[in-house]
Amino acid sequence: MSDEGKKKVDEDWKRRAQLEREADAAKAGGPKPAPAAAAAAGTGTAAGTEAPPADNGIKVNPLFPGLVESLASQALMFMGGMRDPMTGQVMQDLNQAQTMIDMLLMLEEKTKGNLATQEAEMLKQVLDELRTQFVRVANPAPRVPKPPMMGNRPPGR
Repeated sequence: MSDEGKKKVDEDWKRRAQLEREADAAKAGGPKPAPAAAAAAGTGTAAGTEAPPADNGIKVNPLFPGLVESLASQALMFMGGMRDPMTGQVMQDLNQAQTMIDMLLMLEEKTKGNLATQEAEMLKQVLDELRTQFVRVANPAPRVPKPPMMGNRPPGR
């Protein structure tokens, strides 16, 4: 295929994609995406400025929650919060739990601005819960024996 023919196919694909985005936005009643000419030029809007940081038509990927849940489940398993599905044993490996949490943090950093609002909120919530649980497990409150209650003193005193 010649360069000119390839360029025409590429431009046609961009134009059709932009028309689909505009149709989706019209159905959703959201803000209208940038005109097709600006999108083809790669500027974001006709004036050459970036579009507002709203969802920008980012669709929720049905696989994303499963990935987050998988990593979170592994972190909980390594914190001793659930049984290993293979062995049925409860185990605790805080280094591995920290690795799973770090992987979710990296995922959050690397996908910033490229997630639908729902996905970003879900990831933030899962990370907050895992961090809280990790602190509880890594720094358990010391057990202090309770003094006997009134009337429950050992005999002979």
